[in-house]
Amino acid sequence: MSSGLSVFLIVCCVMLCAGLVVAIAIMRAFWAQKERESLTSSDLRAVEESAFVLIEQLKLQTDHAICEMDSRCTALTDLITEADKKLSALETAAASAIHAFPPSAEAQEGSVSGKEMEQVLKLAANGLDVPSIAKSTGLDCAAVNLVLNLGKMCINPN
Repeated sequence: MSSGLSVFLIVCCVMLCAGLVVAIAIMRAFWAQKERESLTSSDLRAVEESAFVLIEQLKLQTDHAICEMDSRCTALTDLITEADKKLSALETAAASAIHAFPPSAEAQEGSVSGKEMEQVLKLAANGLDVPSIAKSTGLDCAAVNLVLNLGKMCINPN
């Protein structure tokens, strides 16, 4: 959605710039009306040729900008598709891990709850080391290492 919006905004900016160039050309034509009367036909032809060259350059720049936006939009779409695949793989791995280790009716001593797992992963993401995480959560270092390794396996299954 946002890539479409950015493409729309860039195209609007390009069109705005084109309109500005045309408006400046029109204003110059009105301001130079007295000078045009003294211009020769060869001068007018030179001005006309310059205007055509300017218009062609503007068309080329617009085409280049549109091509660049299209390639960036394609690259973004590819990245989003890749991210969706990775998220799907992560969800599948998490679901299979949950099915492989269903919670027991009674929590066993030394087991780690889902809430504790989330807390360990959040603390690790914040840059804390294993001993600090163990102290903060009340778990032992082996349990913290196990949770971190499981988290890495879910993110990078290969």
